[in-house]
Amino acid sequence: MTHESRTYTTARAFCGHHAQPGVTQVPGALDWSQQETTPDQACIEAVLETVLLPGASILHVGVGNSQFAHRFAARASRIDGLTLHPNEQTHAATLGLPQYTVYLLNKYSPAFRAVLPHRYGWIIDTNPAHFACCHHHFWLMWANYLGVLTPQGQIVTCQRGMNASQADCGWTMTYGDLLRLEERFPVQVAPLTDGVYGIQPRDTTSVRRRRVAAEAQGCAVATVDPGPAPETGPMVPSRVAGGAHRAQCV
Repeated sequence: MTHESRTYTTARAFCGHHAQPGVTQVPGALDWSQQETTPDQACIEAVLETVLLPGASILHVGVGNSQFAHRFAARASRIDGLTLHPNEQTHAATLGLPQYTVYLLNKYSPAFRAVLPHRYGWIIDTNPAHFACCHHHFWLMWANYLGVLTPQGQIVTCQRGMNASQADCGWTMTYGDLLRLEERFPVQVAPLTDGVYGIQPRDTTSVRRRRVAAEAQGCAVATVDPGPAPETGPMVPSRVAGGAHRAQCV
């Protein structure tokens, strides 16, 4: 990578386009239909090989060569994929996997939840900020993911993917940056292996019980908006963790 890496702090707060998030203009950056599986994707696949149960429902963000779907189709009840390039969608269709559907859809788009009709136990995204145009759409992406994730589901990403960004958009991320999600959303972040991380919804059972009890007593209960919180400053690690998890897939 010849360009200087950006971080959340140096990225734009808002790109100026609510409905149409920006897309990289770097030639060849969006079409991986004929490329080999990337190392970050291989790291995540190695983890899933050990934990994926039969009947899983998966959303694969950035389908590339669709070898992910080919590898796990026999174990999944459904694999939906996202791409920004029609070549990847066309290539996916040639595989003839009946439970595999690829959508031309930007993960940062406000149309995300209107387009995807299902919920998923697994959401795979090797590089959440790689193509981000601004803070606003980056946080919208996480709200999108949590909106289609099952209560026991998991979002999986990889440090090798988070180390990269495009020349004209995106930024790099650390494990500490992922931990900042816990300040904005009801999630918990933890390493699955060295360099592969999982983001899961927090157990809100006790919160729901308190809400029911309060309502039974006639108390007013505030409604929590699950969407992104307003910008509160730069994305910085909320606790020291990055160095402890850098190894095989970093």
